[in-house]
This record gives sequence, structure tokens and C-alpha cells, in this order.
Amino acid sequence: MKNNFVALDFETSYGKIPCSIGLVEFVDGIPVRKYYKLIKPFELKFSYINSGIHGIKLEHVINEREFNLIWDDISHLINNRVIVCHNSSFDIAVLNHALELYNIPKPNYTSHCTYRISQQCLDLNNYKLSSVAKHFKFDQFNYHNALEDALICGKIFYELYDGYNLSAVSQESKKQSNSFYNQLLERSLNTKPIENAFVWNKSTILFNKSFVVSGIFKRFSRDGIISAIVENGGLVKTSISSKTHYVVAGGNMGPAKLEKANQLGIKIVSEDEFIKLISDLDS
Repeated sequence: MKNNFVALDFETSYGKIPCSIGLVEFVDGIPVRKYYKLIKPFELKFSYINSGIHGIKLEHVINEREFNLIWDDISHLINNRVIVCHNSSFDIAVLNHALELYNIPKPNYTSHCTYRISQQCLDLNNYKLSSVAKHFKFDQFNYHNALEDALICGKIFYELYDGYNLSAVSQESKKQSNSFYNQLLERSLNTKPIENAFVWNKSTILFNKSFVVSGIFKRFSRDGIISAIVENGGLVKTSISSKTHYVVAGGNMGPAKLEKANQLGIKIVSEDEFIKLISDLDS
């Protein structure tokens, strides 16, 4: 699933009526295909609030095609695919409503929600797309553009999947989905970070060293490890490359990152080894 999924985002004129769509296909964390279209709404009216959010108005879409006329363009990116959305309950509802309006048979797909996954896996003040993007240091300059929102959503999903070893769970199956998220919640409640009580001496030993942090940690939160690196002059990246100096590996680290680190000969340190590293900075 991680190796091939499609991120989806809709903007709506009002209710569940789409006025734009963004789709980004990801392979191994890399966006390989992008699709963006304005859509002429089924009913030619716009909510003042919606237009204020995304900037799309009736005059922008009046000469565009309706959803049924772009379906041939996008059906292969949805049917029998893994679909990822940020707040999938909204985007999947828009998709299904559009299909019903035009009597288009519902395709087969599995959906996942980065909003819900982020809630269970990350400790943030809120879980808006912009907030989660900032957490992962993903630049986004055009919020509420369907293509850019889909792109950021896909990047977040890839990062969460690799870091937390998500199993394939269909958003269409409420029972399975609830069980999956409850497992993540239980796991997070059993994790006891220590960084609030942990003090290290500042040093330049990590200065300009590049780190990738991946997995679930028991004594530090993921943010705590990243903060320790950054405060000591290190650099935190989301993907492994030949320029990576260290990989800090927690439980359930994605096998793809582990394999790549080994292939490149990058030093892999456990959580305990990392704690020792920042405890002995001046030794």
C-alpha cells in the first residue's frame, strides 16, 4: 500500500458539490502523477463562505466540465486504488455524492484518513493539514488549493506510514478502522516520554549532521528527539540519502528506510544509543 497510493482532495461550491479536484499518485513516497481540474458544479451556486476559503467563484468554473465529464480522466486513479485524504469523511462523501448525482457506478477503493492517523500518532495542538505539514517541515504556499492539499496529504501519509508501520485498513469498514486506531491509541498511552525531565549540555558535535528519525519511541516522543537534534545544531530530514549521517530508529521502523540505510552504510542508532549520544556530547 505504501508503495502505491493516490492522495485526493476536493474543494466544494456548497455542501458536497465539488468545484475542484486534486489527485496525486505516489510511488515510494515520490509523486509521479498529478491531476488538477476546476469542475462546473451540478448546481450553479456557490456558498459565500466556501468561496472565501478557496477563492473559486462561479465565473471561474462556468465554462469547465462537470464531474461526469472528467470521470474518464480520473477513474483509473480511484478504482481499485488506495485513496488517502485529510479528513476523508468529507472528501469521500463528496466523491460518493458526485458519483450518485451522475449515476456513475461506485468504484472499488480503500481509503485512509491522515487527519485521524495524525490524531493518534502525533502530539499537536491541532490536526489541520497546515499544522501537520508544519510538524513535518513540509512547505505549503497555497492552502485550500485541491492539488497542493492532495500533495501535502500524500507526503504526510507516507511519513506516518513509514514511521508507524500502518497496516492496510479500509476507511469503508468502520469496525476495522476503529480497531486499528484504538490499537494506535493504546500504544501511545503506553509510551512514557522523558524529554520534559531530560537535560543535556549543548554542544556542536551534532552541528550540520543530517538525521532521519523513524519509528515509535518509548522514552522520548518523536518531537522530543527532533528537538534534541535541532537544538544541538543537527539537521532533520524526512528521507534517507547519501548525505544522511544518522538514522534514529524506533520500534516499527519502516523496512524500506532500514534497508536503504543499510545499503548506504548509514549509522543506525537506537533510542537508547541516541540518549547516550546526547548525554555524552562533550565526552
